[in-house]
Amino acid sequence: MDMSNNFGMMLHDKIRTEAKDFSTLSDFDRFVLDRGYYYKTEAELNAAYARAKKTGRGELVTKAEFDAEMRRDHADRLYDVLAELVAKGILTPGELFAYARYGWCANAPESVIYYQTGAGKYAVNNCDTQIPEAEAIVKVCREWGFEASRVKIIGTPYYDSTDWQFIRFDCAAMTWLWANETLYMVYK
Repeated sequence: MDMSNNFGMMLHDKIRTEAKDFSTLSDFDRFVLDRGYYYKTEAELNAAYARAKKTGRGELVTKAEFDAEMRRDHADRLYDVLAELVAKGILTPGELFAYARYGWCANAPESVIYYQTGAGKYAVNNCDTQIPEAEAIVKVCREWGFEASRVKIIGTPYYDSTDWQFIRFDCAAMTWLWANETLYMVYK
């Protein structure tokens, strides 16, 4: 990323240099330190901050705002899948926004699946790298100590890294979901 003539980066550097006590920074200054370098102009930076504030108030971003945050056009299919989950109460507007902010499942909207993990609680996939079932079994057993001959992978296993995965499996008449470092029992 070319940082020359980048308003966000210049403001980021100014805040880092001049701040004496980071605990007293405004929300805007914290936003600039976290993400400011992405935005080349003051208008882009202010629009991004407005999107973040909007979701912080529990409001849903529009498709255009979602595309702008994702920094790519035509993420409509992904937005539509996520907006439906917000309408069902499975995701919050802030959680939808995180998909745009971090680029989760951008190339594979079909990978956005969910399972119920408790009363009114859901785990939603944010990984889009598919792995073979045999590899998923090895990873599950290595991490959680299950007996490989008893593990049956259900659906498509996704695994991006040791702390980003979404693998649904059955073992010994129990239904499990390993999602982002946590092992859940799945409600049916």
